[in-house]
Amino acid sequence: MTPGQHADSLALLSLDFPPNDGGISRLVGGMTQALHEAGCNTTVVTFEAAGREGLPRPPARYIEVPRRKGLRDWALFRAVRALKPGTPILTSVWNPEAALALLAGKRRISILAHGNEVMRYKGQSLKARLRRFVLERAHVVICNSHFTEGLVRDIAPGARTHVLNPAVDAAAFEPPVSKVQAREALDLPPGKRLVLTVARLDPIKGHDTVLRALSQLPEAERSAIHNLIVGSGGERPRLKALALELGVSDQVQFAGFVADAELPLWYTAADVFCLCSVVDKTRRGMEGFGMSLTEAQAAGLPVIGSRSGGITDAVKEGAGGWLIEEQDSAALAQHLSHLVAAPEAFAAQGKLGAARIRREMNWASYAARIRSIV
Repeated sequence: MTPGQHADSLALLSLDFPPNDGGISRLVGGMTQALHEAGCNTTVVTFEAAGREGLPRPPARYIEVPRRKGLRDWALFRAVRALKPGTPILTSVWNPEAALALLAGKRRISILAHGNEVMRYKGQSLKARLRRFVLERAHVVICNSHFTEGLVRDIAPGARTHVLNPAVDAAAFEPPVSKVQAREALDLPPGKRLVLTVARLDPIKGHDTVLRALSQLPEAERSAIHNLIVGSGGERPRLKALALELGVSDQVQFAGFVADAELPLWYTAADVFCLCSVVDKTRRGMEGFGMSLTEAQAAGLPVIGSRSGGITDAVKEGAGGWLIEEQDSAALAQHLSHLVAAPEAFAAQGKLGAARIRREMNWASYAARIRSIV
């Protein structure tokens, strides 16, 4: 293709695809739907879906491969070999999809990069060399944030990269009812400032920072806040013990797992969304982008995020929310104090963020960028 052209057809190789649930599956599923709506003929090579429930599959031509690993790789290899010569190929991750496409003799291969999978390995020198080989021979590595682009350049200096932030289906996060009705439906306190976090209970998600910020507030301000944590994970006992130790257990509610389809109601009930994640190189944990922050903004909710990983792409300070340094509970406490004193300032940021998401992170624009890049 010459510059400015858009691909009329492409092949997507993704072993994480609807009906699977999860971040990558939702991303490539939404992209496939947007490509279909844009008139791009998309062939998807993915797992068999028979007998599985979950996310609906968007319109496309499907080539299904078995789930059993050995059969899977051979079937994917054969499917790629059979593609029409010159068809642009896009893979959801570098391995095994892009590696097998290279092995099949294809050259115009674009790879999506998300974060964790392009962090440096500890040991595993053979896998690291394979990853560098694949990334540097790609047509382009499409990174979900500038932080992820930095990770790719660190491990594969010769790779060609492009940053494209993930899109959000803003319509799916429109408030379904009023804030009062949402709180009544969820049995949440009507008169409190509700601080919401939606994230698994894992050390990298920074739940500690929110709890410590609450503990630094004067009693009158602390008692005006209700911290709602949506998510499950092994950290729950430790976090509950920490809340008790800090004297904020009365202000904290662990709501457990909530299905994606129900999240808009929880966003509607809240006054601000917090995600204070950290980068943990030892555990290879981080936020490659921070989709929950853009989903919250799509729902009209102001956000507070940490300057960690790709969150600085997801949050534009002053146009939807604020950023703090990793583990800076004192800075977060100042924002929470402001929430108690001037909730109208937070509501104004929520409107700005919602407008930005619809303007900059819509699916039509994302699909058009994909077609021009691959």
